[in-house]
Amino acid sequence: MAASRQTLEEERCRYQELFEFAPDGYLVTDMEGIILEANSAAANLFKVSRSWLIGKPLVVFVCREEHFSFRARLAKIKNGNVVQNQNWELDMLSAKRTAFPVSLTVSMVIPSMRGTAELRWLLRDITERRKMEEELQKADKLESIGVLAGGIAHDLNNFLMVILGNLTLMKSYTREGSKAALFLQNMEEAVSQTKNLTMQLLTFAKGGKPLTKAVSISQLIEENSAFALSGSKTRCAISFQEDLPPVEIDPGQITQVITNLLINADQAMPEGGTIEIHAKKLVIGENSTLPLQPGNYVALTIKDEGPGISSQILPKIFDPYFSTKEYGSGLGLTICYSIVKKHGGHISVQSIEKKGTSFTVYLPVSSVQTEDDADEDVLILGEGKVLLMEDEEDVQQTVHEMLTFLGYHVELAGDGAEAVRLYQEALVSDSPFDVVIADLTVRGGMGGKMAVSELIKVDPDVKAIVSSGYSSDALSDCKKYGFYDIIAKPYRLQELGQVLSRVMQGSKK
Repeated sequence: MAASRQTLEEERCRYQELFEFAPDGYLVTDMEGIILEANSAAANLFKVSRSWLIGKPLVVFVCREEHFSFRARLAKIKNGNVVQNQNWELDMLSAKRTAFPVSLTVSMVIPSMRGTAELRWLLRDITERRKMEEELQKADKLESIGVLAGGIAHDLNNFLMVILGNLTLMKSYTREGSKAALFLQNMEEAVSQTKNLTMQLLTFAKGGKPLTKAVSISQLIEENSAFALSGSKTRCAISFQEDLPPVEIDPGQITQVITNLLINADQAMPEGGTIEIHAKKLVIGENSTLPLQPGNYVALTIKDEGPGISSQILPKIFDPYFSTKEYGSGLGLTICYSIVKKHGGHISVQSIEKKGTSFTVYLPVSSVQTEDDADEDVLILGEGKVLLMEDEEDVQQTVHEMLTFLGYHVELAGDGAEAVRLYQEALVSDSPFDVVIADLTVRGGMGGKMAVSELIKVDPDVKAIVSSGYSSDALSDCKKYGFYDIIAKPYRLQELGQVLSRVMQGSKK
């Protein structure tokens, strides 16, 4: 008998320890929902002491909107038989009246000690799980936006290709210095700005990979700062270190980063102020605390005189969908962070409340010099036989006219299968093509990537140029897929002539 009592006592102590040290909240209530016992986790959950909980109705910790459903469930339990592990989720309140989501599991038991039915409640805070679910939903939405944005950008770049191609053709027939030439130049610049907008759309898309080249960061800042701050009360104070080396970047994507940071700085100073922009050379060593590979970088800093960001908020500033009044909302800074990271760079933020905030963007220095801007307007004529693979009829017609103007003989293919057939026929007839220009994506047909892999089987020395209005791995690393060079839509007559000249001379990108 004594042994039996000892065993019971040991079991009771074991139960008490499990009850006390359980990681989740555990409550015992009567059938009316009045709290009889509570463990430490439950007290912590509601931000009160255990003794304060005893005697309180559990419903007082339930959000007002959930009172009716909670009482209805409690009534069903009271009126029914033994209930085991009934589970549901609802929002509860701490003593500070802060709401948080909880998973509730309730069971009815009749303990031998008290002899009356009781309810035992397991309470689990599911705040983190809810956050994860919300982030997954946002990620799904973002993926959908990415697919939509990629499609829109692709179509828009095809439209711009027709406009820009015909504009540059018209300029070639117009007397330099005439009013008509001036009007056409203004139109061309407007199309170039629209092209930058499509690059922003492509950043949402999965394929928004950077197409890098050597670029002067000082020139990029000077070209875009006035545009980003047009109509604002702020002014820019720009200072660059002398002999600043070019950086290896995608100018469209980094323009988006710069524009976003400038607009954020402007919004932080609604009454006006000064935005300081600095750039300097920087060598990152093996022991650097920055998450960068050792090497040479340019550090670009954009600093405002706004109210600053609190130390609690600062670590979250690049989180998706996190926002502050001063620094915009949604995905702006997240996209900036993503773009810079894809470039092998880094973006950091420092802020002092009431004194302002500064963002520093670290970009890798290019191993080559920037191309002379004057060279971009050089029109290079040529001769040879070009196979143009393009499924959009308007684009096909425009590029055909551009190639003909440049001096090339052109044959057309609507998809990859037709391009492979025409190429094979030309080889057999001893009248081979000198160059193939292949659109990357073809609706309902073989695209450029697969077409070139088939062409290489026919002719390992095929010279193919990949063209697309959608930034992808084939554009960012064209040699990997067998292409000689790339030309991203929309492109000008001069760009087309220069790329063809490079390829005809056997120079790979």
